[in-house]
Amino acid sequence: MKKVIVMLLAAVLVLSLAACAPSAPLKDDTHELWVAHGQYLLADGTQNSWDGKDSSLYEASALKAISLKDVKDISEELYNTLSAKSVKYLYTIDLIFGTNDAGWNTNCIKDGVVYKANGSYAFKIAQCNSEVDGDTKVYAEEQWISDPKTANVESLTPKTVFYPVWQEAADENGFSWASNPVVIGGAGLYTLVIAQYTTVSAAGQPGYGVGLVLKEAKEGIEYTVVPKDHTYGIVGSFASSDWGNAGADVQMTASGENTWVGEVELKAGEEFKVRVDNDWAVNYGPAEGGNFKAEADGTYVVTLTIASDGTGTVTFALK
Repeated sequence: MKKVIVMLLAAVLVLSLAACAPSAPLKDDTHELWVAHGQYLLADGTQNSWDGKDSSLYEASALKAISLKDVKDISEELYNTLSAKSVKYLYTIDLIFGTNDAGWNTNCIKDGVVYKANGSYAFKIAQCNSEVDGDTKVYAEEQWISDPKTANVESLTPKTVFYPVWQEAADENGFSWASNPVVIGGAGLYTLVIAQYTTVSAAGQPGYGVGLVLKEAKEGIEYTVVPKDHTYGIVGSFASSDWGNAGADVQMTASGENTWVGEVELKAGEEFKVRVDNDWAVNYGPAEGGNFKAEADGTYVVTLTIASDGTGTVTFALK
């Protein structure tokens, strides 16, 4: 009888421990803070920023360690997704995206279409430690999430957050690990949940997962479709072009995000510009006006970079 009672008590103890385990916060003891970065708003309306912010803003934008059980109160679907994974650390924070103008734009993909989004929809998370400098605590990012080598991230809620491909070379849309993660669920107050898995990040093996759950939709800045049918070409006084009268423009090819590159043979004194869709409606020349001019004979590499506000910058050099 005593043996049966002991076994029953042991079973109850095991079940009690199992029931308590999911409620323990999965806190990262190797980093002092997990911090939100980006030009959106914190839940109390405070303007957030990227790295270089002061200590008080670091602490205000710090994430809270939570348990897997806590995720169930945020989203049953997200809880089920994370329950199927081996989670090492788990953090959350409420943030407001898309309601304030960051002053720049970034691209993202929604439903297979490339969109331009205001910078207030972009974000990253960093694992930080600090040092005391006199009376000041100075925080430093030790790990960006995402990072090209050590922090491959997957979107746990692909309808609300876009993560770029984790690769060095840009894909056909210009996305790589260097592109920004972007909120694609519209403007609003979101609960962000980020998990670090027990597995190590590698190509094809995410080490982190991020989910965004909309708490309250808000009026905000609209996304705009990025046309995919534009072409960019070099046009000029050189014989094969004659400013577009002798033949087609020398076509440029995409080289990363918002950058196009082309090569053209020029003689000293010949001039050129870059234009869109073989038409003069949109063209790019020197900031002071006029045309670019070759100083010597040779093959020139011409690079066009289009900024988030739509302005274009052209650079060129002998190959």
